[in-house]
Amino acid sequence: MQQPVGPVDSVRPYKLAHQILSLTGINLQRQSIIGFVELTIALQTDYLRQVKLNCKQCRVYRVTLNDDLETSFSYCDPTQDIMQGSSNRDLESFAEAHQAAVNSTDPEYGRGELVVDIPVEAQDLVQDGQMLRIGVEFSLETPTAGVHFVLPEGEGTLAERGAHMFTYGFENSSRLWFPCIDSFCDLCTWKLELTVDESMTAVSCGDLIETVYTPDMRRRTFHYHLALPTAAPNIALAKKKKKDKKKHKKHKHKHDRPERYDKEKLDKLRLKEDNLSSPGSSGPDTPTPTPNMDISF
Repeated sequence: MQQPVGPVDSVRPYKLAHQILSLTGINLQRQSIIGFVELTIALQTDYLRQVKLNCKQCRVYRVTLNDDLETSFSYCDPTQDIMQGSSNRDLESFAEAHQAAVNSTDPEYGRGELVVDIPVEAQDLVQDGQMLRIGVEFSLETPTAGVHFVLPEGEGTLAERGAHMFTYGFENSSRLWFPCIDSFCDLCTWKLELTVDESMTAVSCGDLIETVYTPDMRRRTFHYHLALPTAAPNIALAKKKKKDKKKHKKHKHKHDRPERYDKEKLDKLRLKEDNLSSPGSSGPDTPTPTPNMDISF
């Protein structure tokens, strides 16, 4: 594997402790997502200038520190400008340029596409060693990777047509649909809040704590909690049509439990067995005995 180019910050001066992922608007028709993330980091230094996060395909609107302090940020995805202005157009040159672009945002080396500035006003929190919460408001529209929207053609609503969406991808693909530290080395607990239409269901990682309807009863929010420290690349999401309980009612079959005979049936069976076993018995159910034949030579 090619080594990263440029300065390397292999040891972050903070530890990721917890992350909230809140998706308030998942629009299947527009193939878009509106959301908010909050990363809680435990500081391990008395001076912090920047925090680098991974984020691709997303539009970042606002970044805050501890809810009330808005801060500046910069965003750059070097993979969007590979070979721009270069006279070399061969595959080997492209592969080298692509690898360099990927390494420049590799979270294993403390890098990322989204750089959050820690202002002077927040240095008091840093020096006190307090937890720092970084909130990012973002949106995602018509993604080309990481999230797949399925919109079958036909009549009826999206739910009736079986429209759904799900996340997918290769290693370190969570950055394609929400800001995070997209590394298997950075584990933390998670809280996921997923708001969907009333006719849909959201499935994600962790334990489903509760489902809360919005005041207009048109949407509902699924609250998942993941207490086991988990890396961002292992977070996934799927949105599908809600199951109809009436259609999916479980049917009981005869083979589910042994058949029970009542007393009258048992008496009839015993009487029939007695008639068959008694000698000289006659009746419609009694078989005719075969006569003995003496065969001699």
